[in-house]
Amino acid sequence: MKKLPLSYTAAMLVSAATLLAAAPARAEFGVGINVSNLGFGVEARQTLSPSLDLRFGIAGIAYHTDFKYDGIDYDIKQSTAVPEIKLDWRPGQGMFRLTFGLSYYNQVSNLELTPEIAGLYQIGNNTYTATEVGRLTGKVSHHVGAPYFGVGWDFLANKNLGFTIDAGAYYRNEPDVWLTSTGTVSANDLAIEANNIKDDVWAVLPVVKLGMLFRF
Repeated sequence: MKKLPLSYTAAMLVSAATLLAAAPARAEFGVGINVSNLGFGVEARQTLSPSLDLRFGIAGIAYHTDFKYDGIDYDIKQSTAVPEIKLDWRPGQGMFRLTFGLSYYNQVSNLELTPEIAGLYQIGNNTYTATEVGRLTGKVSHHVGAPYFGVGWDFLANKNLGFTIDAGAYYRNEPDVWLTSTGTVSANDLAIEANNIKDDVWAVLPVVKLGMLFRF
């Protein structure tokens, strides 16, 4: 799949700057904090009109876990950082909004498999023993412009404080995948396994965010 070039991100930044320049002087400004399956995030929000808001934010996390790709349980160290620009449109000028955005989706998962002594592992088109596998390491990496579409709600307790919900999805293309083995796993099987891992990763990533909004 063709990756979205950085020129789209640059175009989005120019468009955002133009919208901000056109915003009325009395427009409200806010800051928000949120938590989602991307991790923890912060954002700035500028009201452009009763129907439009512009948001700049970043979300991310780093953690260590186990995860199974193509039937193999890897030890994974993953880090995610997603800076983004979003435009909110409120069709009824109320709490409900439609959101269109663009992010630069950065996610790196470092994979490591230390085989069990009596284990057998299907890698590519062949089955290998623990000795033949040796130590299997790899990387699953996204560094790509990712469009976003979603819906959301702002529940305002008063003019300065509110709670927010966002539900949407990023289209982030397929990842780059590399695998290496210290054993005798063939380069062809490693390449097949890398493609199998690509197939296991969703190109469309659903995201749900819960947050707090402070307006000034």
